[in-house]
Amino acid sequence: MSARTCETAVILAAGAGTRVRSISERRPKCLIDLAGRPIIEWILESLARGGIRKVVMVTGFGAPALKQALGTGKKHGLKITYAHNRNWKKPNGLSLYAARKAVSASESFLVLMSDHLLPPRLIAKVRGARTSNCVLAVDTDIDRVFDLGDATKVRLVKGKPVAIGKKLRSYDAVDCGLFRLDGRVFAALERSFAQGVLSLSGGIKILIKQGDLDVLPAKDLFWIDIDTPKAHRQASENIDVFESELKRRRKPKAKRK
Repeated sequence: MSARTCETAVILAAGAGTRVRSISERRPKCLIDLAGRPIIEWILESLARGGIRKVVMVTGFGAPALKQALGTGKKHGLKITYAHNRNWKKPNGLSLYAARKAVSASESFLVLMSDHLLPPRLIAKVRGARTSNCVLAVDTDIDRVFDLGDATKVRLVKGKPVAIGKKLRSYDAVDCGLFRLDGRVFAALERSFAQGVLSLSGGIKILIKQGDLDVLPAKDLFWIDIDTPKAHRQASENIDVFESELKRRRKPKAKRK
C-alpha cells in the first residue's frame, strides 16, 4: 500500500472525558485549550501536514459544540464530515463502527483518538508503511512514556504483535493511539461485539490473532495522550517540542535516475 491510498483519518471524539472534567467545562475534551488553541486544532494541523486530506469526526457527547467549532474543516485545509455514535457512553469500538459508512471500502484510513498529540512525521510514516496489513504505531522506549500505568501495552514476538491490553504484565511497547486500518477492522469488531467486547482493542485483538496487524515504532518522536489534568500539564510544558515538529519541513524525495 502506498501513502496515496490513505488520505482519510477517522477521529474518535465521542466520549465525555470524565477524567478531565475539572478543566473541560463540560465540553468535549478535545476542545480544551492547550497553549492558546483547542487540542483538536493541534491534531488537525498535524494530520494536514502529515498528508491527510479528509477527516471523519465521530461525535457523541457535546456533538453540537464540536461541529460548531470545526465546521467543514476548510480553515485547516481539510474536508471534515461527521458520524454520530448514539451509544457514546459505551466502549470506543462502537465509535469506530459508527464511521463504517463514511469511509471507502477500497481504501485504508487512519484511526486516532481526539486527545492524542501525534507528530506529522509519525502520521506520514504510518500512512506510507509498506505492508498490506493493518498498522499500529507503538513506542518501544517504554521508560519515556508518560503515565505508563494507564497506557495500552503491546507484547511483541520477533517484531510482531501477539497481545494488547492495559493490564498486560509482560510487554515490549506501548500503543500510541494511531492505526492504519481498512475494512477488515469492521469485520473484526463485529466478531468482538458478538463476544460481548465493545472496545476497539477487542477488534484489534482479533486482527492480531488473524495475523492482520503489524506494528511501526515511533522512534524519538514526542507524542502524548491527554486524558487527565496531569497529562494536560505535561503537554503544555512540552508544546514547544510538538510545535517544532509541526514546523519541521519534509525532506524532498530523491529523484529517480
